[in-house]
Amino acid sequence: MARNGKSGGGTGARSEPSGHTFEVIKSLVTGEAEASRLLEMYYWTREPEIFELIRAYLDLPERAQRQLSDFLLKNRPQSVAAAIDEQGRLLLSADDKQGKQQNRRNAGS
Repeated sequence: MARNGKSGGGTGARSEPSGHTFEVIKSLVTGEAEASRLLEMYYWTREPEIFELIRAYLDLPERAQRQLSDFLLKNRPQSVAAAIDEQGRLLLSADDKQGKQQNRRNAGS
């Protein structure tokens, strides 16, 4: 069975892409996609284990996703330190732009 769920029919010919895949390919061919976004997407696909990281983030409960996103986007840290406390909670702390340690945030509550 083909990846799109349809059988190949034995002809050896590939079926046309459908749905979202077709729209992505069309935007690439017609030049509708911004070159900078394409380069960024390519760069991220070259990162080892990026898809596993994205899947792990998407598997988090919605509240934890929001908290982690807020922490990273609000602080825009140059570096992040992580620790696990006695209750098994993840604690994150970020250095601000001047390199000063900001308060630890509990990512699990």
